[in-house]
Amino acid sequence: MSDNLTDERDQEFILFEQLDVEQFSKFERYTAFDSDLCRMVLNEARKLAIEELVPAYTEGDREGCQIEDGHVRVPERFHDLWRLVNEGEWPLLTVPQKDGGQGLPDLLGMAVFEYFASANIGFWMYMGLTHNAARLIADFSSEEQRERYLEKLLSGQWSGTMAITESDAGSDVGAIKTKATKNPDGTYSLKGSKLFISAGNQNMTENIIHVLLARVGGARSGTGGLSLFLVPNVRVNSDGSLGEPNDIKPVALENKLGLRGSATCQMNIGEDGNCIGEIVGEENQGIQIMFQMMNRTRLDVGCQAASHAGTAYQHSLAYAKERLQGKELTAPVGSGQVPIIRHPDVRRMLLYMKAITEGLRALNMWGAYCADKKNVAASDVEKREWEGQLALLTPICKAYCSDMGFRVCETAIQVHGGYGYTQDFVLEQILRDQKSTSIFEGTNGIQALDLVERKIKQADGKHLRIHLQRIVHFCEENEDHPSLRAEIKLLDEAESALKDASSFLIEASVDNPYISPLFSVPYLKLLGDVTVGWLLLWQAVVAHEKLATLAKDEGLGLDETSIDELVEKKRDAAFYSGKLASARFFAGEVLIMSPTKARAILRADQTPLKIADQSF
Repeated sequence: MSDNLTDERDQEFILFEQLDVEQFSKFERYTAFDSDLCRMVLNEARKLAIEELVPAYTEGDREGCQIEDGHVRVPERFHDLWRLVNEGEWPLLTVPQKDGGQGLPDLLGMAVFEYFASANIGFWMYMGLTHNAARLIADFSSEEQRERYLEKLLSGQWSGTMAITESDAGSDVGAIKTKATKNPDGTYSLKGSKLFISAGNQNMTENIIHVLLARVGGARSGTGGLSLFLVPNVRVNSDGSLGEPNDIKPVALENKLGLRGSATCQMNIGEDGNCIGEIVGEENQGIQIMFQMMNRTRLDVGCQAASHAGTAYQHSLAYAKERLQGKELTAPVGSGQVPIIRHPDVRRMLLYMKAITEGLRALNMWGAYCADKKNVAASDVEKREWEGQLALLTPICKAYCSDMGFRVCETAIQVHGGYGYTQDFVLEQILRDQKSTSIFEGTNGIQALDLVERKIKQADGKHLRIHLQRIVHFCEENEDHPSLRAEIKLLDEAESALKDASSFLIEASVDNPYISPLFSVPYLKLLGDVTVGWLLLWQAVVAHEKLATLAKDEGLGLDETSIDELVEKKRDAAFYSGKLASARFFAGEVLIMSPTKARAILRADQTPLKIADQSF
């Protein structure tokens, strides 16, 4: 697995040639950042991923986690990883300098996270949740809470979790029953239970801070009555030292399909009537504050899903170049076997994986780009616009990447044939780990509902209009492109169909409340297809310009024969030619279906609602 992680050349293309990450060095927030630092960070991240995280990936899956003496024992090698990652200050990479971090752009952080997630997501979940818990405390807690908790979380001395889910409150967060009662000293006593708590307990750190949703007695029902609490495993004194153990205990570990190195716990809270927590913000503000952490985590999940797809593709490409099987289609009788990459259907699968993987990577990085643009906005109006773009993209990054990433992983197993179905190859573990991404942090159905019911309607539809206008502007600028005219036309037609579907859903949901939930998932996939198609064709336009420059330098044209000659000579030419192939394939296989997908939404067939329960 060590040589089959992220495509670093594609990462650099997005960072430097498509999105121009260097532009952020001009802003005060990112003054410590430049292109040399960016490349150095990426190189070190890759080195750490290959040398340390990858060897523990399958080992962590086989060893798993166990509960011992009220604590969860994680895979032994994870202890060294925790120390190495925190000594290298990797969790501080994108934390603002005012909060004790390195203050580098989220765009770079997304690229780094892809390395770590593709190398060992079972371990990295502990790091990611701790980082996001720290960011929530930095943004919303009191100064006194920041002083006691923030530094120890950011340094890795302590870790963090997000404790939301209960047995009767999974997707229905408003059904949470865990109770909080205010004490005379301002703290709260908590009682209840949580389950499916990722990294809910472990023996790597001296304390764990649970960011926990509960309902204060007398609060109204639903999400509006939830409050947010910091609940440490070991109580924290006013001077930051550790006090008595708190009454919060792991009682079981979920027996999961994948992510077996990540401790997914059932937790009892206040079982002995002695669990103490501190409120963050005011009572009944919990869900608004928690959404900040949830949305950051959802973007992480999108990157996790894309990283699995990326490494699955890299494994498949390497295998297809080495695996001998069958003869060339037009080879004469008696010819020897050839690598399976020479077979048409295998080539189709590989190009499908390549196009989807590059599209998902670009989608996540575009989301990070929007976050950075928000951070350096020159006015409140500009900041709100970029915030709106990020809000619109969040459910798409999470759901589209996890659904399409799974398709890539299953295709990778198909490329490997019978070997891919065995534990002799890592693909079966990648597939198991990947499946979680469409379920946790809000199922993809919930993400689609959020998109249709809230995100596309926010600011009277302004954020969606801005997004679609970017695509329209791109199509208008490139409608006469010398090499991509047909594909740009397909994107233009897809955008038009998407606009019709968007208007229909917004209007139809006024009279029929069932329309949005029935068609929200198909709509999210359609919006994801069009967005990824735009990003890939944008890349192809850039790549075509680079290819033309290389050809001119070699005294060649851009005809097929000249390009073939150039690809043989220049590695960069092969890369840029591959970008054109990815965009053309995606346009011809996926974008071309967008008008049909939109028509299916406009048709508004309600058979799933009309069929009797007994008829299923």
